[in-house]
Order: sequence, then structure tokens, then C-alpha cells
Amino acid sequence: MKTATRPFVPALAVVAALVAGAPSARAADDPGAHAGNGISASVMHVQVYRSSFDWSMPWRQKAVQGVLGSGFLTEGGRIVTNAHVVADARQILVRRPDQADPRIARVEAVAHDADLAVLRVEDPTFFEGLRPLALGELPRTGSQVLTYGFPLGGQDVSSTAGIVSRIEMRGYVHSGPDAHLVVQTDAAINPGNSGGPVVQDGRVVGVAFQGFPGFDNMGFFIPIPVVRHFLEDLEDGAYDGFPDSGLEISPLLSPAYRRERGLPGDRSGVVVNRVVPGGTADGVIEAGDVLLEVDGQRIANDGTVGVGDARITFQTLFDARQVGAPVRFSVWRSGREVQLTATARRVARYDRMRNRYDVAPRYVVHAGLVFMPLEAELLKMFGRNWAQNANRDLVWHQLFREAEQPEEADREVIVLVRVLRHAVNSRMSFAGPVAVEAINGLPIRSLEDVVTAFDSGDGRFDEIVFEGYAGIEALDREKARAAHEEILRQYAITHDRKL
Repeated sequence: MKTATRPFVPALAVVAALVAGAPSARAADDPGAHAGNGISASVMHVQVYRSSFDWSMPWRQKAVQGVLGSGFLTEGGRIVTNAHVVADARQILVRRPDQADPRIARVEAVAHDADLAVLRVEDPTFFEGLRPLALGELPRTGSQVLTYGFPLGGQDVSSTAGIVSRIEMRGYVHSGPDAHLVVQTDAAINPGNSGGPVVQDGRVVGVAFQGFPGFDNMGFFIPIPVVRHFLEDLEDGAYDGFPDSGLEISPLLSPAYRRERGLPGDRSGVVVNRVVPGGTADGVIEAGDVLLEVDGQRIANDGTVGVGDARITFQTLFDARQVGAPVRFSVWRSGREVQLTATARRVARYDRMRNRYDVAPRYVVHAGLVFMPLEAELLKMFGRNWAQNANRDLVWHQLFREAEQPEEADREVIVLVRVLRHAVNSRMSFAGPVAVEAINGLPIRSLEDVVTAFDSGDGRFDEIVFEGYAGIEALDREKARAAHEEILRQYAITHDRKL
């Protein structure tokens, strides 16, 4: 996971904003369009009805919204599309361009970190006469590509030509902090194009997925190395995700710094400043090492490696490995070159930094007090500028705690999110979401601890200790337990917890 800014927007069409039957941007022009043997015939119209979870009231779901996207047929009867097209889906309908009636599809696998998904249509007759699209290679800058899909709600496949202008590592807006290879093109990628294939020489070289607001001739697609990684990951029946290097580095552009490290003149690399607990390099590479190579590929002093005809940050080399695969390192340590081997690992706790989809929020309601784990979705309650607006203790936990207290990296921070007012808690002072330190003397390090603490209390009052300057609050234990069911009914809460 690599933190990134979020300038992009997914190329997704919202049904409510479309005019029914609007023409597509440009009619598909490949020779076999709708005949069963051309690119267009294997491009699918994807219609999704979705309902996301309400993280401000975690027992509720939001209103159903309709969205449109695209997809394409690959080997094995799979339809590849974007994760952001099918996120929080309640029903998915897939239509061939040569047929009027859609079929019901289900999500077979989804990679929210790479904005990719695979759909499955159970009706075997749906694919009759269609050929799966073959996968190609990473295109070169300056070469031409064709982008296929159903932009702006059109009923026919559209194809638009464009030139590959850049290959680089950028943030994937769907997940938030994840960054992988992206390819920039001037081919139009409009709402509705999401999930459509990007084709060169008759083969898929990428998947359209996001645009840049205010720039009509700038779009981005997920290149084929990322797509292949996703599909190969699924071969064992489960999606494991992309490995996390766990490395924080500094470039070695300064000749003086290279001499200070004792690096020979014919070698290049980057200095390791920190190794993240649980990452691929944890326990293998040490702070102060100069990282020279990953899997035999030399790293330049600016931290880049050659990918095709582009230079990309060396972190892309970890994306080439599946979780559990060996990774070979060459480092300069104590005046000599050392060869090391690690196992590619994914840091599960990084999920709290990601946007959440398809997963119901975890929570506990006790006497009108709503407790939830701290993660990115919760912080959105403070708006887009939550780093400036949220309680500073929450911001510290989310952004800085791991670096300052690595031994606490995996701790789950529990937050009192809101108080559902009732006579039993009406006099509690509550100034917005605040981290909980302890309840009834029990340190709170997980949501399960909240349940245990309230269940095990035996005094007259339940005492809640907050972090920072928020102080201490208390509930009358007997009155709180007596009022609990009434509060649930009053606020239409069917279950008081989801752990």
C-alpha cells in the first residue's frame, strides 16, 4: 500500500443522471461488431443496483442507486469489470450488445485494492457464439489503443482511439491509499466506460477505470500486468491481494550520501529508513541498508526501475509477486553486498486506511452509546478534510501511531461514535467521536473488549475513560441495562452489535 492523493474520478455512470436511450459516443467500428467474432461482440453492458452501508448509523443501509458500467469476456466464461462498478451490489444485470434481454450475474471475485472484479453468468447459453478476448502486453508510450465500452449510458458499444502518453504508479481512487501501475491515454474514458477493455492489436492491454476532472482528453486504464496478477491470484479460488513491501526509503542522489554509505561507484540503490512491521521486508531488511536490487532488477539512485520504456518506482516490483511467493533482495550492509530472501506478505491492518465496500460496519450499541473501530470510513463523518476537522487523537492514531509506536501497530482503536439520547444518558457530555481508553477498568483494544467490559462490570456505575482530554463519563448500570431494549426500539435498531 502506498499513500496517494486522489485527483481521479471513476468512470462510472449513475443511472439516475442519464437520459434513457442516449446514443453512445461513437459506434463500434471493429469488423465483427455484434457478429460474434469481433471485439465489440464480447464487450458487455453492466447494470448494477447497489446499496452501501451507512457508517454514521451502522445498522442501516442507504437507498438503492443504479449505476452503469462495462465489462468484457475472458477465458473460462468470466466477465472482467471494475470493482467500483459492482461495489455494494444487490443485483447485477449483464447484457450482450447483440441482445435486448440482460442476464443476472454474480460477483465471483473482487479486488478493491486494484479496482478489478470478475462476474459470472450462470446461464451457459448467454455466451453462445462469443469468443473470449485474449490478453496482450503492456503497451509502449506513443502507441495507439482502442477503448471499448458503453459511455454515457449508450445502448451500443463505443470504441475510441487514443495514444498512450504515460506509464506510471498512481493512486487508485476506488480504494484510497493503494497505488499500482496506470497508463494514461488521450482516448475518451467517460462515465459508463468503467470496466471496458482497452485493446491493441486485437488483444486486451488494460481495463478503463478512471478519468481526471476538467480534462476532456485524459483518461487512465489499469494495465495488463495488474489484470494478470488479479486473475492469476484467483487460480487457487481465493483473492489474497497485492503484497506490501513494508519499506520506507530515501533516494541516494547525493554523491556525498553514497560515499557515506560506502557504496561502490558502479552500484546504485536507495537507503532504507524504516521497515514496517508485518510487511514483506520485515525481519529481513534493516533500517540503514542500501537496497540495490529486487528479484535481480537493479534500482536506480532515484528509486526507479525500468518497466517497458518507462521508469517507475521500484515498489512496482512487489506488485509482480503473489502473496506467499519468494522475493529476492540484494542490499549493501556493513560495507558488503548481502543476498536475502523474504516471503511476499500483505499487511492486513492497512484495510483500516482503505475505503470499504461489500462489508457491513462493525459496531456495538450499549444503552444508546455507539462504539465502532477507527478506520477511514468512520473518519469520513468529518468530511473530506477529516485530517483537519477530526479529533486530533483519532488523526494521530490513523496517520502517525504506527510510525511512532510500531509495537502498537496492530491495535484496534475503538471510538465512541455517537450517543443516541435517552433519559439514561441525556446528561452525558459528548463532543463528537472520541477514542476509548478503558471501560470498567478494562483496557479497550478491540470491539469485543467493549462487550466484555460492560458484561463484567459489578459496581453501581459503568465507568468509561476516554483518551486525551475527553475525560471520564459514567452510566448508572441498572438503569442503563433496563433502558437498553427501549432505546433499540426507539431508534429502530434490530441488532445491538455486529462484531
